[in-house]
Amino acid sequence: MRRLIVTTLLLSALLIAGCGGGSDSGSALDSALSYLPKDAPFAVAIDTDLEDDQYKALQALIRKFPFGEQVQDSLRRQLEQSSGGVNFNDDVKPALGNPFVVGATDAASFSSDSGSARFVAAIKAKDKDALDKLVDKTKPTKAGEESGATLYEDDGTVFAVDDDMLVFADDKQQLTQALARADGDDHLDEDTFNEGLDGLPESALARVYGDLEALLKSDPGSEGARRIKWVDALRTLGATVVARNEGIDIDFRVRTGGDLSDSDLPIAPGDESPDVIKRKGEIGLGIRDLAHIVRFAENAGQAVDPAGFGDYAQAKKTIDNQLGVSLDNDLIGQLTGDVSSTVSIDGKFGVRAQLEDPQAFERTLAKVADVLPSFAEGAGLGTVGLSKPKGSQDFYALAQPDGDAVVFGVIDDVLVVANDPAQASKLAGEQPVAVPNAKGSVVMSADAEQLVNTVLGQFGPALGLGDLGGLGSALFTRPLEDLNGFMTASTDELRGKLTLAID
Repeated sequence: MRRLIVTTLLLSALLIAGCGGGSDSGSALDSALSYLPKDAPFAVAIDTDLEDDQYKALQALIRKFPFGEQVQDSLRRQLEQSSGGVNFNDDVKPALGNPFVVGATDAASFSSDSGSARFVAAIKAKDKDALDKLVDKTKPTKAGEESGATLYEDDGTVFAVDDDMLVFADDKQQLTQALARADGDDHLDEDTFNEGLDGLPESALARVYGDLEALLKSDPGSEGARRIKWVDALRTLGATVVARNEGIDIDFRVRTGGDLSDSDLPIAPGDESPDVIKRKGEIGLGIRDLAHIVRFAENAGQAVDPAGFGDYAQAKKTIDNQLGVSLDNDLIGQLTGDVSSTVSIDGKFGVRAQLEDPQAFERTLAKVADVLPSFAEGAGLGTVGLSKPKGSQDFYALAQPDGDAVVFGVIDDVLVVANDPAQASKLAGEQPVAVPNAKGSVVMSADAEQLVNTVLGQFGPALGLGDLGGLGSALFTRPLEDLNGFMTASTDELRGKLTLAID
């Protein structure tokens, strides 16, 4: 049966279909969820209806990759061979069609680092006779009866057949508790699950529910974090994975409660989006109103560690008095426009920031530059030297003895920061572009094909994958196009989307 679990999960992941595909999927979902406690911290529903539009879209995507169908068939054969003679099409597929639910039963164990999280999984068979035949073919050992269900054990795996339900658990005690829970009223239900995913796509490869409030309250280590007003207001997480003929979408929504204001949010509110810098093989990130994020971080630091924040605030005040500036107004306050940054796999980065008053910022930078080496050393970066612009040079530079350096300056009325001096001037002249369909103050974009090729070329040998750079990897990654994402915030929710285009 352990082999059957692996077979079912992996093949369903490859040949997955969207929730809501069958006419009885709603009641089937409710039945599967009933084996989880009402305060379950996490649950994911994977629908296994292989005939609906989600499955067809997924198959269309697989066919876009060279040898995609052959790899899929090979994987299926290997899994069938390792499952003791179970045939997917003849034995497993007839029982599929309803959501396969996997969930955690205890918030405290789920959030701990001990690896002791307890899980229950359940699925309502589309065909009870097919389920019975499947169980008989695996030849498990009967381990008794509980709550009208027959318990089985096979090579350390325990499961139960409860009429047309197949239920798995970590051990016999967890299994009997799950069966008793389903017979009562104190369990997770479809209404609660769907409420956590309200506003997200109903038809999806997978739908994920999380009770963030329960997770935070069950973790003693979160006490400090819960002093942050926004963190304390977290309620539920919902996420979906959707297949389209053009690619894959991941949508998520974090719901919040309580009396929040815009200043309590971790990112600036509103749907207006910044532009990003697009470079091959690099990740472009855009942020509107970086000053908002800095202030949120300061408020969070004050809430979590008042004493430490007091030292930080005093240091800022000392600098203000010594240099005749206001770090809050003259530096942080200038960053309310768009910030566009680019990051490469090898650690190179560049930042291009719009400024409220470029000339005033240049004057402030000239005053503040002298204290930056001591700040860098205080941050644990070791000895750092400062060089200032001379002659035709445009940038300040902070350099370490090993040659690593960060250059910065105001060029063409924008602030430029980079750790690759050769790219800094180029960065100032680059024109950021809009991300299609993006909403909110944080966006990202990358050329997925070039990004994956870069990763494979650089890290493939170290991971034991051989030299995957060049033509070999390009052949398989050619269908990948843009990977775009965004996040938007309000006092009710944090919502986001990640889209991988495949052509």
